[in-house]
Amino acid sequence: MSERWSERYELFGAWCAPIFTLLTAIGFLGLSHMYDPAAAHLSPVELSAFYADRHVAVEVGMSLLCVGTAFLAIFSVQLGIELWRIEGRSILMSASQALGGFGVVMLIFISCCLWIGAAYRAGNADPDVTVALNDAAWFGFLVGWVMLALQMATTAAITLHDKRADPLVPRWFSWAAAVGAVLLVTANGCAVTKTGPFAWDGVLGYYLPMAIWGTWLDGHAVLVRRAVRARHAAAVTVSDAASSATDEPRVAAHAGL
Repeated sequence: MSERWSERYELFGAWCAPIFTLLTAIGFLGLSHMYDPAAAHLSPVELSAFYADRHVAVEVGMSLLCVGTAFLAIFSVQLGIELWRIEGRSILMSASQALGGFGVVMLIFISCCLWIGAAYRAGNADPDVTVALNDAAWFGFLVGWVMLALQMATTAAITLHDKRADPLVPRWFSWAAAVGAVLLVTANGCAVTKTGPFAWDGVLGYYLPMAIWGTWLDGHAVLVRRAVRARHAAAVTVSDAASSATDEPRVAAHAGL
């Protein structure tokens, strides 16, 4: 593959993160109304009414997020490639990052399918069925913080040892990511409470983990794009220099004739 197309593919991989973020904002937060989700303490009848009132919007919105997971998967692979270049012969951390990213992708995808299921027959099915599907979706989405923490921690483990003059990730951002990976534990609050800041509609149980995730994801996307452009620009420079060095003897020989 030419240097030009290789760069295009890698830049596409880096852009997949903000594409996923955009689909999340439109589909998950906007159409599906998850910027202000149905509270965990709602009764089965109230929760069923929540989904019945906006069942089409939830079905379409969650379908968009399902599409977004494909882009998230590509970015996880692209990030893994960048980390592998830093890690060298040992690929434990970079492979673990990709594995964590795959776990996040699958948990989101499955949770979206469960939310679609909750909306699909809301108002007609037994409200307890809607509750069960909704609860399972939230537990997969938030208790799955473990996979995101794995992805963030392994990325930080590599980037903190990046001793190059121009590292992939600034050290302060790597340390912030490591701290963020620990703070994600607050998302597990949804498993033990239905009200308060740790519930799935609470500040610590939902909004803080989402903010950490979005900042980490799109922040690394910016840094990966910068690294891809710099690497390919250097490769073109080296190629041009080598081409010039090869042409010089030919020019000299031609001049001698």
